[in-house]
Amino acid sequence: MRPEFNRWIFAAEALWSHLFTKLGVMTYMQVHHGNGTQQIFEADDRVLFISLHRRDGTFYPIGCGFAREVGKDRGTGYTVNVPWASKGMGDADYLAALELILDPIISQFDPQIVLVSAGFDAAEGDFLGKCLVSPAGFAAMTQRLQRYAGGKMVLVLEGGYVPRCVLGWLFGQHHSGLK
Repeated sequence: MRPEFNRWIFAAEALWSHLFTKLGVMTYMQVHHGNGTQQIFEADDRVLFISLHRRDGTFYPIGCGFAREVGKDRGTGYTVNVPWASKGMGDADYLAALELILDPIISQFDPQIVLVSAGFDAAEGDFLGKCLVSPAGFAAMTQRLQRYAGGKMVLVLEGGYVPRCVLGWLFGQHHSGLK
């Protein structure tokens, strides 16, 4: 992905112009690593980039998203990758990663706003993602993230590969996680 065409760089520039100085960018609802977003922000200490994704075999994108990738230069320590070693991860897996790994990191960073790439390819029933996140799981993750930045959060629909899953999760129960 060419970084100059990534929506998050435009969002970050707009937020920085409005005096936001610490942004939390998460790709937690997807099964694909946010490689373009990581590339844009990996040297920037104003952005905490977090990605939970599949990293098994030849799952796209190849060659990135490893736990050892933690940022560079000023941004060292502000990139967090949680790669799943297999398909089939569900609510308990995602929520455990949030509670045990990500909550302490996000709390310490203390973002002023949270930006979320909300891809529903981790949804139960998605043939490509092959994960098992339920509508209740998506809602629980959303509610958990509302603890940060005074609840200021932007969720951007990134996709999913089965329209009935995306629509069902998006309009079925996912919105119930928003306050």
